[in-house]
Amino acid sequence: MCHPRRLILLLLSLVSRNKSRVVGYQSSFHSIRSIKPRISRRTSRFLHDTRPNEIASSAFPLLATDPFIESDTSNDKQLSADSIFFDIEIQGTPVGRLIFHLTNPSPLPLHAENVIQLAKGSRRGIDPNAHYEGCEFDYSPATIEDGMGRYRWGHSLRGRGRNAIGRADQAIVDRENQLQATHSCFGGPYYRVEYTLPDEETDPGVFLTVPVLGPGHGSSKFSIVRVGESPKEWQERLLINSGVIGKLDPSCIEVLYTMARQRIGPPKVSKAGAMESGEELDID
Repeated sequence: MCHPRRLILLLLSLVSRNKSRVVGYQSSFHSIRSIKPRISRRTSRFLHDTRPNEIASSAFPLLATDPFIESDTSNDKQLSADSIFFDIEIQGTPVGRLIFHLTNPSPLPLHAENVIQLAKGSRRGIDPNAHYEGCEFDYSPATIEDGMGRYRWGHSLRGRGRNAIGRADQAIVDRENQLQATHSCFGGPYYRVEYTLPDEETDPGVFLTVPVLGPGHGSSKFSIVRVGESPKEWQERLLINSGVIGKLDPSCIEVLYTMARQRIGPPKVSKAGAMESGEELDID
């Protein structure tokens, strides 16, 4: 049996040892607290004066070229052109010109401006594939209006897979404007103001669209979609996962009919261009 005096001395030694540990922890905690204000004062001016994207790009250089970091220009919805055109030929024979009037300001400015710059070929000097001239539209039974029920009321052109906005090999992402322009219909969302039935006598309801979700999203691809003339059960659903950036000029509808009703071969863009805001488009 332990002597009472020895037991008391043992308890006192344990108490003093634990007290020293507590004091050590407290001193370490106070030293950490004393460091925090110095760090905050050193970085507060940088954090206050620097924009979030600049902080990310300076701290993590690889993130500066990440396609999912959206461009600051996404808030500027004004486009550099009001209209674009495509001269179409089939097997070397000229068919005519398609003119599209763009929504300006645009609900999807980055996607629309990419199509404009590819039509103009503004990057062609540094990237020979960043343009539409010589590109062919998809050609299959689904693109031939032959009355057999296979026609899908649209014609798509994939381009060469090179963008003229941002990095040429990365998909364009513009989430903020997509959210503002989202409209849902039966089957999924599309991006623009809500679709309304056009006046069939003056407007055939043919839209210029770009893929926003799914295959080819944010790329050089665009589609010409005949919404107004499609069956009622299709119409608005033809726009699902796409962004509407413009509308076909009604005077060009016969060119589109020729593209859709021929069996010679894939339509090709022989020339493309854009009309700057305030200028007249030469269609000769």
